[in-house]
Amino acid sequence: MKTGNFVRPVCKQNSSLRNVSTLVANRRYATYGSSSLQSDAILAADIYNVSNSAKSPTVNEYGERRQTNSVYGSGSFTLGQVWTVEVTGRNDWSSTLPKGSNSYFYPSINSSLVLTDLMPALKNRVLSYAKIRGAIANVGNDADPYQLATTYVGQANKFGSLPQYTLSDTRANPTLKPENTNSAEVGLELGFLNNRATLDASYYGKATTNEIVSLSLANETGFSAAALNAGKLTNKGVEAQLTLIPIQLANGFQWTSTFNYSANRSKLVSLYPGVQNYRIGSTWTIDEEARVGQPYGDIFATPYKRDKTTGELLLSDGLPQNDAGHRRVLGNVNPKWIGGWNNEVRWGRFTASALLDIHRGGDIYSVTNMFGQYTGVLASTINGRQVDWNNPGLVIHGIDQATGKENTVNVTSENYYQSLFENGEAFLYDDSFVKLREVRVGVDLPSGFTNRLKVSSANLAFVGRNLWTHTKVPNIDPEFTYTTGNYQGAEFAALPTTRSLGLNLRITP
Repeated sequence: MKTGNFVRPVCKQNSSLRNVSTLVANRRYATYGSSSLQSDAILAADIYNVSNSAKSPTVNEYGERRQTNSVYGSGSFTLGQVWTVEVTGRNDWSSTLPKGSNSYFYPSINSSLVLTDLMPALKNRVLSYAKIRGAIANVGNDADPYQLATTYVGQANKFGSLPQYTLSDTRANPTLKPENTNSAEVGLELGFLNNRATLDASYYGKATTNEIVSLSLANETGFSAAALNAGKLTNKGVEAQLTLIPIQLANGFQWTSTFNYSANRSKLVSLYPGVQNYRIGSTWTIDEEARVGQPYGDIFATPYKRDKTTGELLLSDGLPQNDAGHRRVLGNVNPKWIGGWNNEVRWGRFTASALLDIHRGGDIYSVTNMFGQYTGVLASTINGRQVDWNNPGLVIHGIDQATGKENTVNVTSENYYQSLFENGEAFLYDDSFVKLREVRVGVDLPSGFTNRLKVSSANLAFVGRNLWTHTKVPNIDPEFTYTTGNYQGAEFAALPTTRSLGLNLRITP
């Protein structure tokens, strides 16, 4: 990747007005390439070389290039240290968009006003500081490379002496437009009791249009998907941080407690004409979808069969049944809210802090639990076979479909847990958790030591991370990373978050 830029800042100020402007030009050029030779048949054992292949090796090669030219400018002014306004503008020209239509401009403006400086009468024994702010912004985004023209792809195998080619399964779009996101935010900053308590809160809303997605096509078209500009997605939410200093003593002892909170609500307003849902990803029996009129990230899966009157499980021969003909939305991957609580104590050269992370709501589907129960390797499957493989057995609570009465049929643990296989409802969990994210105990080293090292300061600390988790999700870490893209909420053999203990030495030159 190569980049180049030109920056020219300009600053002017007088006693009441200060303004700054910046102009930047940038070119970003990125290349990516990969190649491989492989064979699934070798002549001599333990000699892993393509020359030892019993047949022609498979050759794979891929190359990607993209370039973005940009011009960026910004200007800001502050009037009397009370009112600040900043305006930005950026224009990109992308090689991944159609020639002649590959330019897109996106501006922003934000402003803040310190109310307690503008109107000093607002200050009193309780209110120390008040500031309001607002911002409006537009952001553009280009496409991934090679979505403008449908091309043939060469194959390593030949038909006799003739080369072979295959057509891409995705129909390209020579009229792709850049994605566009409009956003607005308003915020408030307050300080109380000589800033012993501070609040920073904001409300935001944004809408994304012309999203570049790959929508499924009927196989009769000759393609499985098409690259399109489709849909409108909105997000609205609140963010807040409250900081308190409950104790502040003359000897330097201080306890600071900080709470933060954020909640986001999304909605897919529209997709492509005639299309009502878009599959983000799938794992075994679940699909994660974006459905028109619904929040982004719905989990669409197979539920249990249930009695229409009581809502209890509808059993057959003592076992639950999959209601395969009525797949529906059973949950959503997005949390109701997330937050944190950090406490820090300082006294002289010593500091100690602890941070809790809180994740409330959202749903996950666990393939690990599905296979673990199916194979009987999880501790939960001991229930019903404490004496022998079929003794004492299980009587599942529910309605017997044949009699319409409470179930009395005894089944083996093996039959019960294997009957749950590939049921979406059985392995869908509330992804709420609380984690002790970090504990830190440190000391600033004395000046005699730092003077000998010829540094301004040094701190030695014990640090522990991810030391404790509280959750109702069984057998797995509820905070997992299974995929890196938009598809989240499905777990399969994901590694847990690393727990670590160590010493940290931080030196400031």
